[in-house]
Amino acid sequence: MFLALRAHLGDYDKLKHDFKEIIEGRWTSEENLHATICYYGNTYTVEELLQKLPLTFEKVEPLKLTSLSYFSHNNILFARPEGYKLDMLHSSLYTQFSLKETTHFVPHVTLMRMKKINDKQAFKETLERYKNRKIGSTETTVELLQSHFYPDGVKYETVKKF
Repeated sequence: MFLALRAHLGDYDKLKHDFKEIIEGRWTSEENLHATICYYGNTYTVEELLQKLPLTFEKVEPLKLTSLSYFSHNNILFARPEGYKLDMLHSSLYTQFSLKETTHFVPHVTLMRMKKINDKQAFKETLERYKNRKIGSTETTVELLQSHFYPDGVKYETVKKF
């Protein structure tokens, strides 16, 4: 279980094409693109979350996705939202639920778990070309999502929109 904002990329096919020969892995499907705000895992039941979460969230203004980066520790290629709105929302929810931070929160939209970087120099150059460039945006409605794992990948079910 987690709270997220759905995300949309302007030209996901072009982005995939730009990295086609450079990296290998499985791209996140367009319907699964999202920015996680708060991850609950199995800490709470659906009922507990619905009871504890605010009845309404203020609408979050659409956040522009303005650059690409990657986590080297787990080879995740991601788009980064600009600004600090998600950081503040994340922090308030972690405090409200008394959750312990295990790592520093980095707002992001996962695009691919990379299995291999074929050309490190081309990878760095392509990331640089996407710096400060509008790639997409997030929606304005916070959603409580539940993960379901299948042999062909994960699917996210919307439990509630706020």
